[in-house]
Amino acid sequence: MSISPRGRAAALLVICLLAAACGARPQYASARMAPAAADAPPPPPLERSLFARDPNGALTEDALQQILAAPIELDLPARVGVVPIVTATDWRGPNPDYLRVPAGVAPFMQRLRGSEPFTLVTEIMPIPSGALGMEALREIAARYRLRYVVLYREVIATKSTVGPIAWGYATVVGAAFLPGQDHTAYGYLEASLFDVKTGLLLFTTRRSVLGQRRSNLWHQADKLAALASTLAVRSAPALADDVKSDLFRFADAARVENQRHGQVAGTPTLPAPAAAAVATGE
Repeated sequence: MSISPRGRAAALLVICLLAAACGARPQYASARMAPAAADAPPPPPLERSLFARDPNGALTEDALQQILAAPIELDLPARVGVVPIVTATDWRGPNPDYLRVPAGVAPFMQRLRGSEPFTLVTEIMPIPSGALGMEALREIAARYRLRYVVLYREVIATKSTVGPIAWGYATVVGAAFLPGQDHTAYGYLEASLFDVKTGLLLFTTRRSVLGQRRSNLWHQADKLAALASTLAVRSAPALADDVKSDLFRFADAARVENQRHGQVAGTPTLPAPAAAAVATGE
């Protein structure tokens, strides 16, 4: 039986439509697989540090992405240690100056004690060597069995200038008692919360400080040191209050971020009394 030209055209059109339908099936299959990929479980919280023990650092791209994708964890209440960051005694080596502990450490710790987020606040012994950087800090914190460490640092510069009263020095006798020197101390106090388990710095808080006084010519170096020490002692409790407030804000921000990514398992929580106390700055 012969097929007319019009029938052959119709049959060819049917074949083309069937071929197009077959070629479109993988696209529909891919669309159906998309929700399955979205249902994949969120990544777990970090269980260990992914940073290299090399002091120069060598964080791989995979490790960096894993850190950024992991939910934010805050395990409180917990014991915390305060380690003072001290200057090096020699620029050629990492050994810190053990003869001088920053003056603000004691009042800083005193203000942190009694806070609900911290079951214990202890000072950490200076690290014998800074050659391993953060890994050395993690090791000594592990000896105290601490989950978190607060890194405390004072950066205070001093200077002296001649004031208008210094004109009295021309009398020679006036140089013995006239307060012709203007002493100034300025800089900042800094505190950073460090997670010993993961090697992450959770946040850093700084508070600017400024102090001035006038004196005579005698023992200017001692007076500048006393001015800087007094300034740190007076400002350290306020820095501790800033740390507690930032801890509350960190927990709140982390909770929002984890819930946005569907990572409820690592959502940080603060004890109810602690959250109220931190929110009011007490």
